[in-house]
Amino acid sequence: MRNLDLNPDLRPRVVPVNAAVSGEDGLIDVKHGGTIDGCASAHGRGPLITRVRSVRLSTLIKELGSTGVDPAKFRVRALKADCKGCEYELVRDDALRLFDVVKIEYSGYLVNKTYRELLERLEAGGFKCRIWAHNDVALKLGLDRHGMLTCVKEGGTAAAVW
Repeated sequence: MRNLDLNPDLRPRVVPVNAAVSGEDGLIDVKHGGTIDGCASAHGRGPLITRVRSVRLSTLIKELGSTGVDPAKFRVRALKADCKGCEYELVRDDALRLFDVVKIEYSGYLVNKTYRELLERLEAGGFKCRIWAHNDVALKLGLDRHGMLTCVKEGGTAAAVW
């Protein structure tokens, strides 16, 4: 909300949602260090725990629909996810098919997984993906455990720029 206060011209185009994306609707415990540093996660290792509302991607899209946001009306539908371990649940949601572009920062080291599970699911959904290192953590841990996936649906509206 503070970012919107600093950028009032964006306010009409942003619908704030106070929830965590998860594989289930309900409540989850998010671990964090007490500061806003991008490391809060249900799979994190912070000393503090905050219980927050969680929603599946499909639930989030339905809720946005009730505010008048209709993803079907967008020329290019893109999903950017940086959810520190929840990406493995996110790609199992059928709502992923609504998107033409999916960009996911994956943190498999938090849940003892690699990018391969994500890649298999996305490719099965018709996406063509690239994997790349976006920070020093990805270089240190290796792309199997941490990195960025950028995927474009084959034949989608964004495929021409890919």
